[in-house]
Amino acid sequence: MNREKNRNMDEGPMPHRGGKGNHLLEELAEKGMLLFVGSVNCLRHKPYRRIGALRRAGRAALLCPSMSDFSSGRYLNQIVEALAELSREHGEKQFVIACGCQWVILSTDSELLKERVKREHDIDLTVFEDAHLEFGDHE
Repeated sequence: MNREKNRNMDEGPMPHRGGKGNHLLEELAEKGMLLFVGSVNCLRHKPYRRIGALRRAGRAALLCPSMSDFSSGRYLNQIVEALAELSREHGEKQFVIACGCQWVILSTDSELLKERVKREHDIDLTVFEDAHLEFGDHE
């Protein structure tokens, strides 16, 4: 990234390619507690910087599986365990997952995951699979 681009980032929101960008996290958090699932590197994208405020308010949590977790499939069990723990701690039964590109690259079966957490923990889950595309500051 060159100096000019760094300066522009500090001056305001990054331009994006037509997605909801800066307001997406807040919109998703209105549907339930937000669980971000992805590489910690994904959090460098400007709209994710606002996740800190949602975390402080108890409306968001992070799950950043390792590449080994993703490649082995362990991330699926980690998600179920994290949702169950968050549900117990916060008394929440509605969750939204915003995911990084690993989710899409691995062709994660969101419907199967939703069925599993509903059956095992009575948790309603919405998965927003396009979060990594909405922000569009991948230049």
